[in-house]
Amino acid sequence: MGQPNAVGSIKTQLNRIVLIPSVTFLVLFALLSTATLIQAAALRTATGDSRAALELYHVVAQVQKERRLAVEHVSSPSEASLQALREQGEATDGAVREFTDHRARFQDGDDSVSTVAHEFADEVERREALRSDAMSEEPGVEETMSGYSGIVDRGIRLYDAIGDRFDYGRAVAASAGAVETMRAQDLFSRAAALLGGRVAADEFSVRDQVRFSSRMSGFRDRLRETGPALEGPPAEVYAELTEGDSWNEVNAVADRIIERSPETAPGGGEASERDGAALPAGADDWNPDAAEVHTGLTTLVNAQARSVVSAVETASTWMFTLALGGGIMALFAGTMAHGVASKSASRLTNKLVQLRADTLRLAREELPRIVGRLERGEPVDLDTEMRQLDHGVDEVGQVADAFNVAQRTAVSAAVKQSELRAGVNRVFLSIAHRNQSLVQRQLHVLDRVEREEEDPDLLEDLFHLDHLATRGRRNAENLIILGGEQPGRRWRTPIPLVDVLRGAISETEEYARVKLRAVPELALSGKVVADVIHLVAELVENATAFSPPHTQVYISSETVPKGLVVEIEDRGLGMGQEALDQANQTLSQAPEFDVMALTPDSRLGLFVVARLAEKHGIHVQLRPSPYGGTRAVVLVPSALVSSTQPAMSGVNRTEPGVSSETRDCGDRIAAQTRHQGEAEDRSRPEPSAEGNVRQVALEPRQHPDAGSPSERAPEGTGVSSLRNTDTEERSAAPGEGSASAPVEPVGGGRRPELPRRRRQANIASQLRQETDAECESGASTEGPAERKNRSPDESRRMMYAFQTGTRRGREAELAEEDRGVLTAPDESTEPGAGDGTYEPVFEPAAPSARDGGTHGGQAGVVPGEHMGESE
Repeated sequence: MGQPNAVGSIKTQLNRIVLIPSVTFLVLFALLSTATLIQAAALRTATGDSRAALELYHVVAQVQKERRLAVEHVSSPSEASLQALREQGEATDGAVREFTDHRARFQDGDDSVSTVAHEFADEVERREALRSDAMSEEPGVEETMSGYSGIVDRGIRLYDAIGDRFDYGRAVAASAGAVETMRAQDLFSRAAALLGGRVAADEFSVRDQVRFSSRMSGFRDRLRETGPALEGPPAEVYAELTEGDSWNEVNAVADRIIERSPETAPGGGEASERDGAALPAGADDWNPDAAEVHTGLTTLVNAQARSVVSAVETASTWMFTLALGGGIMALFAGTMAHGVASKSASRLTNKLVQLRADTLRLAREELPRIVGRLERGEPVDLDTEMRQLDHGVDEVGQVADAFNVAQRTAVSAAVKQSELRAGVNRVFLSIAHRNQSLVQRQLHVLDRVEREEEDPDLLEDLFHLDHLATRGRRNAENLIILGGEQPGRRWRTPIPLVDVLRGAISETEEYARVKLRAVPELALSGKVVADVIHLVAELVENATAFSPPHTQVYISSETVPKGLVVEIEDRGLGMGQEALDQANQTLSQAPEFDVMALTPDSRLGLFVVARLAEKHGIHVQLRPSPYGGTRAVVLVPSALVSSTQPAMSGVNRTEPGVSSETRDCGDRIAAQTRHQGEAEDRSRPEPSAEGNVRQVALEPRQHPDAGSPSERAPEGTGVSSLRNTDTEERSAAPGEGSASAPVEPVGGGRRPELPRRRRQANIASQLRQETDAECESGASTEGPAERKNRSPDESRRMMYAFQTGTRRGREAELAEEDRGVLTAPDESTEPGAGDGTYEPVFEPAAPSARDGGTHGGQAGVVPGEHMGESE
């Protein structure tokens, strides 16, 4: 695989390529070092500005203290207040003299800082005049407050302008935070001065209350924004301030002032803004507490200002170190790389680019094509269909050879995996079909025994065994679905939604706990009925398995613009958010079955629901329930909802508070909730699921229309589904053994015959597909007198129906022996007579007259599995 003009080793080429990036790096780093030096010099200048700004704030703090004392003296002149004002004036003058040394650097700077610096200087010069006026008691409180506030405002503006000059983001942010704290402190200082003066004067008007409330509210809002963002020493000062007793006392007095309603005037009207108002409780201690809080705020601003100085100094030092050290390193790297040249750099680059392009072409085009053919079961000749990379004998060529080896190994493993998966899938499906056939036989035997058995206690056990077998049938069908085949059940005609939901409920273990709420009067297309029953049964099984036994599971449904929504909600502990997200991801994008090998838990139910939902475009999503459990939302597209309403079952479809149960296994399960004394007295009325008394009339054995023992569903469960009974018809017709019909006495100690079912007495009209002759032959309940009166034509039709049925049975037995599973009847003929069930068409298995047409039953979730999650 050699190539002409092959170059040396890739190591030699890389050593030669070093020169270009090294020189480029040297130039770029020189530029960066220069920029860093310039920035370091600017930060060094900003360090001096930050120190001067700290002295500026000392002036502002002293002016604030003097303002408070001046207002108190003007409000209530005394020798003590005058002396305090004089002492504070001297402290203010000393702070101004210390700041004078730094004033020139700001006044001679750029326009933005210089303008504000001049304005501040002019305002500071007025302090002596303001102080003299306050001592002479000439101006009022408002004039004194306004004069000093002008100095404070100019000082804060100057500090803010200085902070904007810092060429370092952290310092600018710290400076902005300090300015916000200064403004908050100034608002508190104004409020403290106002209330302190009114306390000294022992008067407080409504106007004073409004102004005080406004300033305190602004102070709190600003401090609330800046306080939580503080770090380091400022945060410690803030915490110490807000945890102090003075802070609490000041806020308590402020709250009482803010929340107090304006007092009324003597005439009964609302007081004007100049009317007097009593000072709140605790106002006498306001001045010392406010002074302590003001000192704490000053300390907080000082800490923030010092953090600004520290940040600027640290940045300046770092920038100088980085510029100097980086320059030295860049010079050293450039010297080491000098003289290294490489004319083969471009050639090596081209080879690498070509290798990358060829590799990507194989990975994105060739390999997916080969793997796709393997997945479809097509034969692949690896020697002829896999293209080899050829890039010479150097390091690049060796890399290409290594990729060729890896590619062949991967494809060979894919071939073996495809063959193994196909074989396992065949064995998997074969076992599933055999199990399905055995369960189906078992259900036929149970059905026959149940029809012939009369002992209620034994019938109860038989019904329970029948229900377990039905659930086992669901597990077998699960395997068929996961194996990629159709379970073999479908209907020709639309089926009412209420029957579909009840059919799903009946195939769960704890069906009595399931409550079916209002169901809309519509039907589902026959082609999706089996899969929808299967899907809902899986969700209901999980809901009952992962919720406490004393709770109910509710199923509700409604129509929406996009189709039909069915919700299954339990009252369990629910699922974590991560588990919900993973489950919904699986439900939205059905993975391959072999993905289950990647997780320690086998989520069969989750995969089954995902497969069925993807097959019909059904959207399934899990959500947390407001009751603590899990809510499964199933959205069936409008295309799957039949636009024609079929004949509905005889049972009320919106029966409130009654759980649903299909007659598919309802006939066998009903006896589970019978009372022990029912066998002795069957004429006793029993309460129905709605709470009303429903009587089941027992008739002698010779009565032709007596119902079977399974006519009575378990308490708290529904009694209609895909296999409808004739209970409601009897209730409506007293002559047929309804609750209103008289009960025939049982005489002579003779044991009464158990009620018998009437075949297809209450089935939907669309599903009654047998001929009259077939119905007569399969479900005749005529008495001896009626049989004597048959006409020759009737006898001939009955004999024809009997011969047709036996021929079908023989054909089914022969097909079963050949294939090991039940074979579907010819679809050109109508399904055989049933016992009140919907007659489906099966692919490939034969329909069962007793179970609604399931070939292997609905595959279910193993108890203890919630949405595919094992215990």
